[in-house]
Amino acid sequence: MLADAGYCNEADLKTLEDRGVDGHVALGREGRRDVAADPEKHPAKARMAEKLATAAGRARYAQRKWLSEAPNGWIKEALGFRRFSLRGLDKARGEWDLVCLALNIRRLRGLQAA
Repeated sequence: MLADAGYCNEADLKTLEDRGVDGHVALGREGRRDVAADPEKHPAKARMAEKLATAAGRARYAQRKWLSEAPNGWIKEALGFRRFSLRGLDKARGEWDLVCLALNIRRLRGLQAA
């Protein structure tokens, strides 16, 4: 599992460990390497810091960028979709399906032009 810093809290990191999930969760914003984790107060965060400090940990976390960031960026920038207009889970799912359909049509159109 790969996650950004928004999911980095002691309870969630501990839950990942307890469930045996091989998680890679950023400890802070990218480019700020001085994130320190106190092993006494936050042992799970300290273990995550050790994991991310390895070459294998950095390589695994780096996969997050090409898995999820590009489609989200396309949806926000190319389509201008930044928030749902409809309320309720079913309606929001339907709206999301339309957004994904629009993005796929736009991408297919670009492939045909090339």
